[in-house]
Amino acid sequence: MTTITARIPQVDWSKGFERHWIGGNPAATHAFNALSFLFPQAERFFIEVTREVVRSIAIDDNLELQRAIKGFIAQESTHSNQHDQYNAVLEKQGFENVVHELVDRLQERSRRDFSPLTKLAIVCGYEHYTAILGNFILSNPQVLKPASPDMALVWGWHSAEETEHKAVCFDLYRAAGGGWLRRVLVFLLVTLNFTLMFGRLYFSLLHRDGRLRPSRLFGTIGQFLRFFFGGSGVAWHLLGQGFRYLSPLFHPWNQDNRRKLQAWLAINQTRLREIGQR
Repeated sequence: MTTITARIPQVDWSKGFERHWIGGNPAATHAFNALSFLFPQAERFFIEVTREVVRSIAIDDNLELQRAIKGFIAQESTHSNQHDQYNAVLEKQGFENVVHELVDRLQERSRRDFSPLTKLAIVCGYEHYTAILGNFILSNPQVLKPASPDMALVWGWHSAEETEHKAVCFDLYRAAGGGWLRRVLVFLLVTLNFTLMFGRLYFSLLHRDGRLRPSRLFGTIGQFLRFFFGGSGVAWHLLGQGFRYLSPLFHPWNQDNRRKLQAWLAINQTRLREIGQR
């Protein structure tokens, strides 16, 4: 199992960042910004569900999984904290998380209506998508090449850590007795929910940025199509990798991208501080 280490990117959020921090490209920038608005609530829910399931099963004899869960929780806690600071900058720029209350309601409903194992299946589905996005960024460094150095660091760091812990919840799900049918049915629900939440946030950000006005719409559409559906577009990556999850033989490390992860860490380690170090 990959060693899971929580780190903090050395970024001064008080300085803020450019409004269109990916080379002046609003369509690409707001794709990442929309994800950032989604992350803190999601990651705190992932931690809550993981702890709930751990309390309900016996994993005392699985020290490797115990260590992995601790690493996962430490990483996700750090991610939510860093993206809270990121999102505070977005709010100062005049943007709004238009799905915050809706996500709260959906999470509360899942707490009330779903079993711990089904909630963990939800977490596994979302973790599959964050792993795909992480691999996309690690595999396509040109995507963040035009970005400001601090923001490229933040998204590379998040991608690296999502890769490190991508199998933790999946392994916990199987240890808790979770089966194929439940995780596949839940994954289809997660796919629909993620698409709708992301789309609503993304187009809200573009709208608030004035990028859907008639005078700017044509340029925005061109940027959108290149980012999502160009030669190395993220949409093709999501489609190509997403539905591998449906296989009964699926495991996150069937796609072993640790070499890409280690290569990124080797280049950027001086700008990361491991938790517990000063």
